[in-house]
Amino acid sequence: MSEPLTCWVLSDGRRGIENQALGLAEAMSGHFTAEHPELDIQSHYMSRKGLLARLPAGLQRLLGRNPKLPQNLPQIAIGCGRQAIAPLLDLRAKGVFTVYVQDPRMSPDRFDVVIAPEHDALSGDNVLSIIGSTNRITPQRLAQDQDMISPNGDRTAVFLIGGKSKTHDYPQATIHAHAELITDLLASGWEIYLTSSRRTPVPAYKYFSLFDDEFENFHFYTGRGPNPYFAYLHHADMIFVTEDSTNMLTEACTTGKPVFRLPMPGQPGKFQMLYNALEARCRVRSAIGTDLTPQTYAPLNETKRAAAFVWDKFHKTV
Repeated sequence: MSEPLTCWVLSDGRRGIENQALGLAEAMSGHFTAEHPELDIQSHYMSRKGLLARLPAGLQRLLGRNPKLPQNLPQIAIGCGRQAIAPLLDLRAKGVFTVYVQDPRMSPDRFDVVIAPEHDALSGDNVLSIIGSTNRITPQRLAQDQDMISPNGDRTAVFLIGGKSKTHDYPQATIHAHAELITDLLASGWEIYLTSSRRTPVPAYKYFSLFDDEFENFHFYTGRGPNPYFAYLHHADMIFVTEDSTNMLTEACTTGKPVFRLPMPGQPGKFQMLYNALEARCRVRSAIGTDLTPQTYAPLNETKRAAAFVWDKFHKTV
């Protein structure tokens, strides 16, 4: 077998950003053949701190903001998030095959490949538009972590809670509406696992903590200890996701399990296109005022499709 190609994954280190690039790299490596060799995946992080980090990527590069990266260049570099753009531009100028995940807000021709969400309406010969975002969810990965939790009941519901964002709010009334749904499910015998995010406001965190104290069949991951996220998805019979969490909505649909949106006030804008796409493709519906009867669909696997697209462009370019 030939030596693995080296693939750098560039991000600012935030999990939701890094996982998009890392998931694509893993899917490319997981689908290797004689033409598609295994990848030696190496993660590198660009700081979001400092004045230069706030500047547009083009100015960062012009002013020489270069992260400390190894001298031995990779064959492939995959980046996600604004801080990854300047180093990707430098690497491409040095002959590295570059992939950017998300909309770079500059010409896609500055990269070898761009993988962008459909709702960003990006186009080009080197652009692949996908539903939602690339991710690390695979049946094998979920199964590896399944022993992190041990549900006692026959029916398990998972709640993935986000919070305030540029497009959505999470006021007390909405927290209460989501809590009422949880109460109804608990009363019906469901076992519930809930995890929050860094955007979850303190009132929501405190409110859900009360459930953890009161109900034996309610479990709240508060961020202490190893993250059971993959185990949650493995054991879930139904998955509920707040509307602000577009990455988690896509990840939930990758499982092929029933997924419901937890409505939030705000102006979703282009994300309404994602909700519509997930409803058409994966039967995702609002969790409030809706029949929760599960509807079947084939698991969403846009990451695998993106991996095949990148390999095709790589072999035509390199």
